[in-house]
Amino acid sequence: MSHAGTWASELIARLAAASLQSLLLVALVWAACRWLPGLSAAARCRLWWLTALQLLIGLCWPTPLALSAPAWWPSLAIGQTLPAAAPWSARVPFALAAGAAVPAAPDVGAALPAWSLALASLWLAGCLAMSAVQLRAWRSVRRRLAASQPCEHAGVAHLWRRLGVALGLRRMPALRVSAQIESPQLLGPWPATVLLPQARLATMSEAELEMALHHELEHLRRGDLWWGWVPAAAQWLFFFHPLAHLIAREYALAREAAVDAAVLDSRRYPAQDYGRLLLRLGLGPRPQAGLASASPTYLILKRRLTMLQNAAPTSRLLALCLTAAVAAFGLAPYRIAAADAAPRPAQAQASPDRAGKGADETRITERGAGVPERRWAVRGERYYRIGDDGAYSEVVDPATRERLQRMMRESREAELAGERARRDAEATAREAERHARAARIEGERAAEHGRREAEQGRRVAERAQAMARQHAAQAEQQAHRTAREQATAERAAEQARREGQRAQAMATREAARAERQARQAARGQVEAERIAEQARRAAAQALREAAAATREAEQAAREAAQATREISREG
Repeated sequence: MSHAGTWASELIARLAAASLQSLLLVALVWAACRWLPGLSAAARCRLWWLTALQLLIGLCWPTPLALSAPAWWPSLAIGQTLPAAAPWSARVPFALAAGAAVPAAPDVGAALPAWSLALASLWLAGCLAMSAVQLRAWRSVRRRLAASQPCEHAGVAHLWRRLGVALGLRRMPALRVSAQIESPQLLGPWPATVLLPQARLATMSEAELEMALHHELEHLRRGDLWWGWVPAAAQWLFFFHPLAHLIAREYALAREAAVDAAVLDSRRYPAQDYGRLLLRLGLGPRPQAGLASASPTYLILKRRLTMLQNAAPTSRLLALCLTAAVAAFGLAPYRIAAADAAPRPAQAQASPDRAGKGADETRITERGAGVPERRWAVRGERYYRIGDDGAYSEVVDPATRERLQRMMRESREAELAGERARRDAEATAREAERHARAARIEGERAAEHGRREAEQGRRVAERAQAMARQHAAQAEQQAHRTAREQATAERAAEQARREGQRAQAMATREAARAERQARQAARGQVEAERIAEQARRAAAQALREAAAATREAEQAAREAAQATREISREG
């Protein structure tokens, strides 16, 4: 095997091992976040960050840690500790092949470099593609920063310095104003810069501006832009792994929620005002390395607002113990090392013809550390040992039969686990579709409310015009009645004309106000439609991810069937 083939095989093995181990760790963290609703946002942030770190450690760790199996553990323990250069046939603990009688699976170590190099090349191409996407995003951020201007508002600058002193920041980041953003953003990590939206700066009250600046400075104080590189790197290197993207998304949500909690813990702002500020700022760009901004989707914003209502926090000691347990037992890659196989008892001999020639047969190839490869055959309820010469000997030892039955059950349980994963993906897609429908309903309600406001404004304008016409008619009648008294009539006419002008000006103002309300309602409808479209896209993305998971499961099944056919042909 060439050096390139060895490197590619080891790379693919580490990627696969880290991905598989992350399944268990992500499941544990997700269960903890779900079963402990009072778990603080800071603890959730640490847990998801550790799951991202586990992927990177699994990729870089040279040799997995060996865990000793208990005495009852079978000799074909999954994931036995082997040298890095060992062939993959030795890494596989056992193999199952259904169908007619076939020989044992040959060593695939010699055939590995061909497809391992292809997989490694695909992985490198994917990493380059992810790097190109991130580079494009980074250049966009730099262009946005270059187009911004220093903030010269005296009140904002004073508030900025006062918050820095209150938070104990020795070095304050630059404060700039940009016309290309809709919500405040923190760029960095070096040098760090806070961008304020130029369009909203004039309409935000001092309290809202203070809460927004406090949020961004809290990101800086926590060092979120530096810590965020770990989930970003895991997402880049494991771009093929759906859980890597899930980890990055959940970490970004927990990070924003942790900052929200830190801002409210300062006891400076009411939670209701802070929640209204989040709703007003709306959605922002998707978080990435070197950027902290508002919620990217309506669903994320809803989850942040839900976390603000948590009034029963979990014990800090429990959160610290949970974090320490994940850091101690979940980061390092490990394998279960099996004990040496016990001596096999004598077995009764039986010929293949007498054992049921032509019957359906399942082959089991057993490999263990320090023991030779053994092959078994299962025909109905009878088990056979296949010798090196191809002869069958029926298994009569109860312990061996029980061990083989357990191997068959584990294979069936793996298939059931794959089916459960597919059903979970479909449930996630349905949940996303429900959220999309809810967003669409909210948009329709907002549009209906805007239409009602516009209709009410139109009616107010019509009443004002009617009042103006009525006043003008009364003034004209008064002028006719006082025609004989010229001086009095002129004064009355002048007064009536002034009243008419005031009424007309009032009607004009009412009409302009109604028109502004109608435009605001139209903008609200457009915003609601945009939110609904984003929710629909999120649902479509969830469906695509579910379809991709289904295709991967089908591809794994086809590969298993192909391996079975190859083993059958070699027989």
